[in-house]
Amino acid sequence: MFTKFAITALALSASAQAAISLLNPNSATIWYKNNTVEMKWDLTQPDTDTYLFRTFLSNKDQSVLAGNHSIADSTSATAKDVRILLPQIPNGKDYVVNLVNTTNENQVFATSDPFEIADGEVTTSTTSGTSTATSTSATGEIPNAKSTTSQNPFPTAATTSSSSTSSANSIFDNTLNTLVIQSLSIVAIGLGAVVAL
Repeated sequence: MFTKFAITALALSASAQAAISLLNPNSATIWYKNNTVEMKWDLTQPDTDTYLFRTFLSNKDQSVLAGNHSIADSTSATAKDVRILLPQIPNGKDYVVNLVNTTNENQVFATSDPFEIADGEVTTSTTSGTSTATSTSATGEIPNAKSTTSQNPFPTAATTSSSSTSSANSIFDNTLNTLVIQSLSIVAIGLGAVVAL
């Protein structure tokens, strides 16, 4: 009870000092753990809101997640958007993010509406001497999720035929020669500019 009161009091006291309005996450948001999530906000006074803030993730139910957990640090308020790799944390509802002053964590600039965190996708890669395969398995409640496997789109010498290998080597040689010539031209121009000075 005291924690709810303290967060509310901090949010109200900071609202006069900072003008950040969190757009995402909101009450309709579901963030998936082990995935990149996006946080968006708007500034009502963009000319003066040029400070940095830290983002804390917490849950109203302390048995789900105890305390505040920093998920982004030294974020510029003028960015209005940040992508965060959400760590492995418990599923649940009633998560909130608090944007706080980096030098005074008691000063809360903004607090999100409660939102949900659910299981995410786990991606694994395996590499052998000749190819790479990636496998993604979906768990939890991700809409339209499915397991997929993809092969390396860049074949290696062991997986190509001898005619395509010689063709690829010829293209590689031509490309390499072009790059070398262009690099030498740039160096020559640079040396000419230095000598002219």
